[in-house]
Amino acid sequence: MTGLKTPAIQQWAILIVVAVLAGYASHELAGPSVAVPEVAMEQVYPASSGTLNILDRSFSLAPEDNPLRNEALALMATDRARGQVLYNEIVEAGRARYYHGCFGCHGGWPDGTSPAQAGGDGESGPPNPLQAAFALWRIDIGAAPQKKTDEARSAPIAHRRLDETKVWQIITFLTDAAGLTPQPGTAMADQANPPLMGMALYQQRCAVCHGKDGTNNGPASQRMYPQPRDFSLALFKYKTSPGTLPPRDSDLYRTIERGLTGTGMPAWGELLSEAQINSLIPVIKGFDITATWAPEDADEADFDARGRYLKTDFRQIAEVEPVTGQIPYSDSSIARGKAVFEKICIKCHGPEGRGNITSGKSRLEDDWDNRIWPRDLTQPWTWRVTQADGPEPQSREQTIRNIYTRLSIGLPGTPMPAHRATEAFNRDPLSLEERWHVANYVYSLRRKSVPPAGKPLLQALRVTGPLPEGLNDDAWEDAPAVTLRLSPSIVKQEHLTTPLNDAVTVRALYDDKDIVFLLEVNDRTDSRPGEKVSMRMQDRRYRLNPDALAIRFPRVGAVEPGPQVRTPPYLHGNDSNPTTLWYWNAGSIEPPQPASQLLLDAIGWDQKLTLRKNDRSLTAYGQWENGRWRVLMKHPRAASNNRDVNFDEGLLIPVSFVNWDGSNGEVLHRNTRTPWYWLVLSRPVEGERGLALPVGVGIGVLLLGFLLLGRRRTGEAS
Repeated sequence: MTGLKTPAIQQWAILIVVAVLAGYASHELAGPSVAVPEVAMEQVYPASSGTLNILDRSFSLAPEDNPLRNEALALMATDRARGQVLYNEIVEAGRARYYHGCFGCHGGWPDGTSPAQAGGDGESGPPNPLQAAFALWRIDIGAAPQKKTDEARSAPIAHRRLDETKVWQIITFLTDAAGLTPQPGTAMADQANPPLMGMALYQQRCAVCHGKDGTNNGPASQRMYPQPRDFSLALFKYKTSPGTLPPRDSDLYRTIERGLTGTGMPAWGELLSEAQINSLIPVIKGFDITATWAPEDADEADFDARGRYLKTDFRQIAEVEPVTGQIPYSDSSIARGKAVFEKICIKCHGPEGRGNITSGKSRLEDDWDNRIWPRDLTQPWTWRVTQADGPEPQSREQTIRNIYTRLSIGLPGTPMPAHRATEAFNRDPLSLEERWHVANYVYSLRRKSVPPAGKPLLQALRVTGPLPEGLNDDAWEDAPAVTLRLSPSIVKQEHLTTPLNDAVTVRALYDDKDIVFLLEVNDRTDSRPGEKVSMRMQDRRYRLNPDALAIRFPRVGAVEPGPQVRTPPYLHGNDSNPTTLWYWNAGSIEPPQPASQLLLDAIGWDQKLTLRKNDRSLTAYGQWENGRWRVLMKHPRAASNNRDVNFDEGLLIPVSFVNWDGSNGEVLHRNTRTPWYWLVLSRPVEGERGLALPVGVGIGVLLLGFLLLGRRRTGEAS
């Protein structure tokens, strides 16, 4: 028997590989896929008219100008000093009202970003102060669009709680913040001033949060978590200088330029020049009362009565925390880091790294007695400066180095200690190798979370067997997970400006009869009245309420096919666009109250929810463990009335989610929620049908190859 020649073997091998690749490619192309649909979720608002009737008055929008600003300008023309005082008072009043009612969504100047915006209905963005009449209209009627049909937005209707004067105060502040301050003697024409520098710049941009004297007493400070920095003690969390040294100038510059993720500190590099940012650094140092920045040879006469150094020759720190001996990221290093973490870190960060305190301490506070919480190490999108930008693996290695630096230096002003000795000849609390192993382990904890998506689509998958009845059922591993950002509700008077829970992760499965959701929220406390640990840790400002979660669906007409899907207005819709809530409550230990699940109907943000007393179609179960709530909700797919949606396959169904963090005083309209997203029930290609096309393509390519090779060999033989 004669064997095949080597060229022939190679030809047959190539043919088989090509056939397999063709089959695989056809499987990928023909396989099920779901994309975010090009269908707009829209809410129709009235277009701007020529007049605005409000507060029993009629305004002509075309010529309307800011009367408060005009009053100050007129006074400046005759008495500049008094006019400037009046103008400053108007701006201060507007600034206070803006940060009281608007900051939660529009954020600090200039970019309009805030902790709330990530989960807001539409883009809040920076307010446009340059058209006074339009600004009056936008603020007064609330979520007014710039076109006839616009996304359903969440801006409240200001005239229900602000009179005309207060609205004009806000507009004056916005105009001033844009750099358009009044110029006397210019016929009331706006002229841009030269760029502000130093203390003048600080007072315009920074004092509203950090305070005029740098002691965190600005009008906006009490509505923020975490609190703005108090500069008087020269303690800064994020620095690269070793031990107890104050931060380097580059550390201060970076914080001002890039901001701090998840806080009220914006990225000022988008508005301020390099020279302006550098001019703020000596201002910040000048607020110190501990002589930290003063040179060692400073005289007592160089300080004022409060201990502030009066000269400008401040210390500049050159030393940098050493980052050497990095240990490669590997499973063995992660395992060693976990062992160290479980010995020294879980007392604050919890067994799973979610920030649930297990030390028995009632609360953690910073050096200013402000309540603070340990970082959730499983959610890197909430980290302030430690998460590095860029693609893997470069960003991973830099992030691990940043974690190592935080471990070595600690966070000054907080209970997070330094794990490298701060004084010579002292023993390091953790060795260099241990710090690198812990840094690798901390980086690995992100595996426990699904990062938020940009424009997520919640895809429910059909299962052939029984739907999962438990939270740990293996079926959940096959369900696509989507993480949605939560933002605080600010429509009603129960404003929530300091939310702690920032995201909900959702999975969904269904069969012929029912659909079931698994909701996961990282929550540092098991908030049930009477729960001993939570009661001991409870914030003294709030009553401990039960934690709760809800899923919102619109009326059935909202999901009819078409170029637009009309979602209900923000929060709970209205009488013509009602919503339904699947509501779960964690209950109470003392007094004893079991967890409950309710179906609630809503017809507006200012209307009471209606309980479906005799409807038992919703079943729900929840469990808190190691800093996370997991809640299962199950409901029939078919609607039992003409109001609820039918969960049909292929239908685009708007859905949103609501969370109540009981330890944060959240109850009723005081909560966090997502905007409307898409839910689609997608049927997977069944096993035999799913394999038919790729197998057929592979066999076809193989037969074609046989034919071509056969002809070639026949030609060679002849």
